[in-house]
Parts: sequence; structure tokens; C-alpha cells
Amino acid sequence: MTESPVGKDIMPFHKPSGGASLLSDATGSLRRPEFWTFATWLDLITKYRRSRLGILWMFLPPTATVFLLGYFYAGLSNKDPFAFMPYMGMGYILWRFITQVIGESSSTMIGHRAFIMDGRTRFTDYVLRCVSKAGLYFSAALVVVLIAFALSPGFSIVNILTLVVTLPIFLLNLFSVGVLLSLIGARYPDTHEFTTTIFIFGFLLTPILWYPEHIAHGTPRALLMDVNPAFHLIELVRGPLLGRTVRMVTVVYVSVTSVVLPMLAAWAYRRYARFVPIWI
Repeated sequence: MTESPVGKDIMPFHKPSGGASLLSDATGSLRRPEFWTFATWLDLITKYRRSRLGILWMFLPPTATVFLLGYFYAGLSNKDPFAFMPYMGMGYILWRFITQVIGESSSTMIGHRAFIMDGRTRFTDYVLRCVSKAGLYFSAALVVVLIAFALSPGFSIVNILTLVVTLPIFLLNLFSVGVLLSLIGARYPDTHEFTTTIFIFGFLLTPILWYPEHIAHGTPRALLMDVNPAFHLIELVRGPLLGRTVRMVTVVYVSVTSVVLPMLAAWAYRRYARFVPIWI
């Protein structure tokens, strides 16, 4: 009787080491993406296979949010709807990207307990599954937002090219946070509930439905906004896309996090990844 190659093809056995390297594991996951790409596709199929509209449900919620909610809040703020909708829409889908990755990463190790107990301990596969799943929904929503951009008075197709630079930086920070929270969530299962609670307040503190210039400089609200990492990550991507000037504090903030977070994630992964099978 021959051994089935299915498990090997989808996710090769990865023997844990005394101090696994985040870079080597992440590189291995990118070279062998079969597991996390197939798992993402399977999640999508199983979610929509019994729905009459099927994959269209990936486009309908962002469409309603961008055009209906955007039009409504533009009226409340006395803003031009066609200028406000792409601003709010881009902020919303980037915020949803952040919350989906963080929320799922904090429980991904426990969710993949069976794989880990089977010896498949290249944990970057599980984090990348969270990122790719959220990225799939982001890509669908981005199509809707780009339509809103095309309808806006200040639309410039050149601005779309800024995504080539800003999105990789955004993803690097998000992946690093996902690695850290996946380890913390494996040790402390309440992490998922904690992050979900934080998101409720974080949405209100992040300029998505309002503009950052509406907050007076030097006030406690401005301080809370400036220390909010989600705001700077969103503004880094959204600002150039809208033709807005990105503040220097955002450039410095993201530059620092783009160095510190990967280094911290690499250290934590090497130090604590080997304990994950024990924790879960």
C-alpha cells in the first residue's frame, strides 16, 4: 500500500527546531503556498456554496457600505458625497483588513491544533492563511472602492500606482503583528476576545467616518489619534491614493514600525514558537 502524497503536497511535514527562524519559515511558506492558498480557497467555497448569489456576497457588503453609508455620512458632514465615499470606503476596507488579520491570527494556533499536533509546525503557514483570507476580501472590496474613486472629482489614475509601494509596507506590518498575536493567542486564549473589544473603540478613534484635520491639534483626542497605529497604516495607503499629503508623523511612525515590528516578531518567533504545541 503506497502512502498518499496529498498531505505532503498541501503542507509538508516541518520538524520543530530549538529556535525556528521567522525568515526561513516565512520564505518556506511563500515557496510552498499550497496549504494556506488551498485553505483560503476552501473557506471561500464552503461559505458561499449554498448561497444563491454565491461569490457576489464578497462585493455586496462593501458596495452598500461605500455608496449608501458613504452618501449618508457625507450628508451629515456637509461633504461632497463623491469626494467622501472613496475616502471612507478606502478607510473602511483597510480597517476591515486589519481587524480580520488580527482577529483570526490571535486564535489561529488553537484553530489549527490538529495540524500542529501532527507535527506541522511551520507556523507562518497559519498566519499567512489569515492574511490571504483577509486579502481576498480586501481585493474584492477594492474593486468597489476604485469605482468610487473613478467617480470622485479629484480622481487620478496615477495615484493608483502608489499602491505598489504602500501596500507591501502595510502587509509587512500586518504580517508581523499577526505573528506576534498568534504566539500570544496560543499562550493566552483570551487574546481573541480582548482584541475584539479593542476594535469597538478603535473604530471610533480611527479617522474613517471623519477627517483627521477635524481634531484640534494638541488635544487629548489628537494624541489618541496620533498613537493609533491603525490610523497611520490606513493613512499611508489612503492618503497618496486620494492625492492627500501624508503627514511627516505618519511617515516616521510607519518607518519605525516597519523595522521594529518585524524584528520583534522574528525574536518572539525564535524564542517562543517551540512552546506553541505545549500551550495549545
